Amino acid sequence: MGWTLTPLSVVVFVSGAVSLAVAVAALRERPDPMAWPLAVMMIASAGWSIPHAISFGFTDIDQVSVFIRILSVSAPIAPVAYLVVAMKYAGYGRYLHRWVYALLLAVPFGTAVTVWTNDAHHLYWRSATVEQVGNASVYVSEAGPWYWITFAYGYSLLAISFIILGAVAINSDRIYRKQAVLMFVAGFIPALANIPVVLELDIAPPVDPTSSTLALSGVLFALALFRYDLLDLSPAAYRNVPDAFGDGMLVFDGEKRLVEANDHARRILDADLDIGMPADGVFDAPVEELDGTVVTTMEDIRRFYNVRYSPLSDHREAVIGHAVVMREVTELKDHEQRLSVTNRILRHNLRNELTIILGEADQLATADIDRTTSVERILEAGERLQDVSEKARHIQASMRFDDAALVSCDLVSVVESIVETYRGEFPEAEVSLDAPERAFVLASDDNALETAVRNVVENALQHNDSESPRAAVAVEVEDGAVRLSVADNGPGIPPAEQEILRDGHETQLEHGSSLGLWLVYWFVSAMGGKVSFADREPRGTVVTLTFRGSEEPPSEPAADPARRLAPKSVETD
Repeated sequence: MGWTLTPLSVVVFVSGAVSLAVAVAALRERPDPMAWPLAVMMIASAGWSIPHAISFGFTDIDQVSVFIRILSVSAPIAPVAYLVVAMKYAGYGRYLHRWVYALLLAVPFGTAVTVWTNDAHHLYWRSATVEQVGNASVYVSEAGPWYWITFAYGYSLLAISFIILGAVAINSDRIYRKQAVLMFVAGFIPALANIPVVLELDIAPPVDPTSSTLALSGVLFALALFRYDLLDLSPAAYRNVPDAFGDGMLVFDGEKRLVEANDHARRILDADLDIGMPADGVFDAPVEELDGTVVTTMEDIRRFYNVRYSPLSDHREAVIGHAVVMREVTELKDHEQRLSVTNRILRHNLRNELTIILGEADQLATADIDRTTSVERILEAGERLQDVSEKARHIQASMRFDDAALVSCDLVSVVESIVETYRGEFPEAEVSLDAPERAFVLASDDNALETAVRNVVENALQHNDSESPRAAVAVEVEDGAVRLSVADNGPGIPPAEQEILRDGHETQLEHGSSLGLWLVYWFVSAMGGKVSFADREPRGTVVTLTFRGSEEPPSEPAADPARRLAPKSVETD
């Protein structure tokens, strides 16, 4: 007779479909070491449920027995996979060698052979009939000796698995306890449904419900391993918390494959980070060796990050993953740089000026000399020290810049005031200006902008040893940026000093520019801009300050130039 769809078949078919869905999810969603044994267990469960559902629709015993044989081959594999999941979860995966797998599969393999050759020896079933329960055909058999061997073997594996998971639930922290309990229940439910039927107890239902409970088992396993897994327990634990501190974090599994990367990490590395990619595709060095400071450029701004590595361990101290955290320390590095440069320059200038003051004072006290000359030199040294003090105040101000507090300032009006002032200070020099009517930039305020521009123009004129000093100042607006260039015909800034300012740090063997140029670098960088240098032919240097343009007008009227300009700076190095 043909096959008939029964309500019981529909229920068990759904169970098989759920098992297959969990298996696919286990294989596709993540490279977890426990994913493949779970997938095998769910495929075995589907291999139990689906043939069972089909068998309900036939009435001929030969047709029914074919599908019962198929499920009898699949069923013994499920306890083996369950034990593998439990061992891997509890940290005993290192004992699962190939020969162990072969040993575990020996009985299921023997069962497969025995089932399909049963007609020759009747070791699995001594006899079998088909009974009707409602409109479903139910296979009823008398068990043979190998059937009981398979039964005892399967439940022995289940018992070992229950002991392993129970120990984890009792001895572990809350997170692992929740996982272990879910996994324990997931294995216990099918066993509880199957035992009364196999042992023919009075409470046994007329139809074996085991295949129907396997779907619930699969859902519980998926919930335990993937929703409450250590690497997926709470995405905020490693994704949102680092975001709150501006940290980038990468998480790799035990085989060093990427399982998570937060948005900060993607921006810092500026690379395509695909889940599952190996760690050596992200970093040049092994993750265990990542410990230090890296420099990246984001939105044309150089940023410093401390990179730290940490292994992720389970409750048995076995390494199950790897975490790499990148914490921004740009502000800290900037402060260190300011302290280092300021300390060097202040010590140098204080020593030089105090040497002059003490020397002249000593001569005034012990010798009959031109006292006027000595007093003038002392006064000049004092003025230079006062200027250094003023620049130190500007350094402190540059540390307080906040990108959110930047306002729109008219660079052209600031430059015009400075050019006019230095034309008066250096009448022998030719100071030209080429600029549009207005050009707005983002700056902390007019004073900060003036400090940066003034020091560049001053440097071009004050150190110019040409017979006809020239300084060409130009302002250009292009592609949302505003560039101020100051070109001179002086001796130029030495390449070593340009490199130090370009890199933004000094070494023990390299000491560079005066405080004025460092102020330019710090102020412009703090405002999101850049400083660049170029040599002129036949001599001279072009210093270019690039600012972020702004469409907004100044927030308040510009101050009077005479009152707005800071005191004139002098040579400090």
